[in-house]
Amino acid sequence: FKGLLAKKRTVVKTLLMDQKLMRGIGNSYADEILYHAAVSPFSIANALPEKAVTKLFKSIRAVLEKAIKEIAEANGDELTGELKDFMQIHSPKLKVTAKGETVKTEKIGGRTTYYTDTQELFN
Repeated sequence: FKGLLAKKRTVVKTLLMDQKLMRGIGNSYADEILYHAAVSPFSIANALPEKAVTKLFKSIRAVLEKAIKEIAEANGDELTGELKDFMQIHSPKLKVTAKGETVKTEKIGGRTTYYTDTQELFN
């Protein structure tokens, strides 16, 4: 993972959503992962220090495991992926996070990105 990021001079959110590099992470989960890792979606992948890369890697697993658990609890054995009420940042209704941070939106690659100013920018 570290080697993959080191080779890419692209915005980290775009890299997370690149299905050729990592499968299964879409727009909403990329926002959730970056928020969990406290990394700005506008950060450049190869500018992330080792500590941020490690945190990002751990956040991918943590966020996706939580999503699977939440969806499974709500839908039983049927994983539809439509339930997103548990998301902490990616929601059009959300104006402030549970931590009291203002949620901002901006387009990256034509997709709406949800983030806060507390997510660290690396470039």
